[in-house]
Amino acid sequence: MLRLLPLPIFIGIYLFSYWRCRKNIAASDKQLKPCIDWAYLKNLPLPPKPSFVEFYIVYVSSFFKFPFGIIIQQLTFSKKVRYFKREMKLIFDKWNLEKIKKIKN
Repeated sequence: MLRLLPLPIFIGIYLFSYWRCRKNIAASDKQLKPCIDWAYLKNLPLPPKPSFVEFYIVYVSSFFKFPFGIIIQQLTFSKKVRYFKREMKLIFDKWNLEKIKKIKN
C-alpha cells in the first residue's frame, strides 16, 4: 500500500501543472488577440504557433533544470516555442509603440 502512495501525488502534480499551463496560454491568447488582429491589418508576418503539447513540455521542463531541463531546452520544438515567444513579444512591442504614438498625437 505504501508503494502506491506517491501515485496520487504525481497525478495531482501533473493535473495542476496541466491546468496552470492551460490557464497561462489562454490568458496570453486573450491578451494578444488585439495585437494579432493589428498585425494582420499591417500584413506583418506572424510566427507559426506551436502546439499545446510543445508549450506544456517546455513549461514543465523549466522546473527541472538538471539534466532533463537542459536536454529539453536543446530540442527543436523547444527552440520553436522560444522563437514564437520572442517574435510575439516583438510584435506586441510594436503594437504598444503605435498605441502610445496615437495617444500622444
